[in-house]
Amino acid sequence: MLPSSFGYAQPIPRPAQLLQAVWQAYQALDYDRADSLAQRALANYRQFTPDQLVELHTVLALVAISRNETTEARRHFEAALSLNPGLQLDPVLASPKVRAFFEEIRQEMHAAPSVAASPEGVIRYVVQPDLRPAAALRSLLVPGWGQRYKGQRLKGWLLTGSWGLLLGSSLTAHLQYERAHNRYRRATNPDDIEKRYQTANRWFKIRNGLLMGLGAVWAYSYLDALLYPVPTAPDAPVVRPHVSAAGAGLKMRWHF
Repeated sequence: MLPSSFGYAQPIPRPAQLLQAVWQAYQALDYDRADSLAQRALANYRQFTPDQLVELHTVLALVAISRNETTEARRHFEAALSLNPGLQLDPVLASPKVRAFFEEIRQEMHAAPSVAASPEGVIRYVVQPDLRPAAALRSLLVPGWGQRYKGQRLKGWLLTGSWGLLLGSSLTAHLQYERAHNRYRRATNPDDIEKRYQTANRWFKIRNGLLMGLGAVWAYSYLDALLYPVPTAPDAPVVRPHVSAAGAGLKMRWHF
């Protein structure tokens, strides 16, 4: 059974490839496949850019209109407009009637941006700017500053404190080395020469070790600020975009 198991394995398409397949299915009037692929993509929406999500919701809205599901089309048009308020429909893909419906939704959202709960549920996204480049620049100047800029105050102060402690210790060790080295150079007695050399060599190693630690803290702070995503605040849960009806209310999935 092992070869047959490998035969069923298929590579997972990349976001751009999956989006292209969605459009190809829609343009071929294969609405079922377009809908299936787009829903599959939205199930992993974090892998897609905001512009790609706009396209996915636009396709789903057009598919819903072709099925005369205006409520579903409205939901996806609203989701697309929440990501790109200046979105314009392609006249080749959307008829004048569809574009008029789309513009009506835009005007309603502009006039009443707050969303009232409805039995059908609503899809909404919150787009946050990427703070990592600015945070990395700050940590490049002062380790820990970038972490505090991203909201990681405890980590930021620990890094800044460690860096400051290592910096002060390195300067102290360097001064001690310079003093011991000068005493070693002035020594004339063989016993004093050996003893003072050992002292200078010890401070030399201590200074270099502290400098290596200083560089490690600086490098870690910079890379952490540049690569580590901005953490979500404990009191600000992120709502996944799929919201479904549950009786008279709404059923939500939360991600912390």
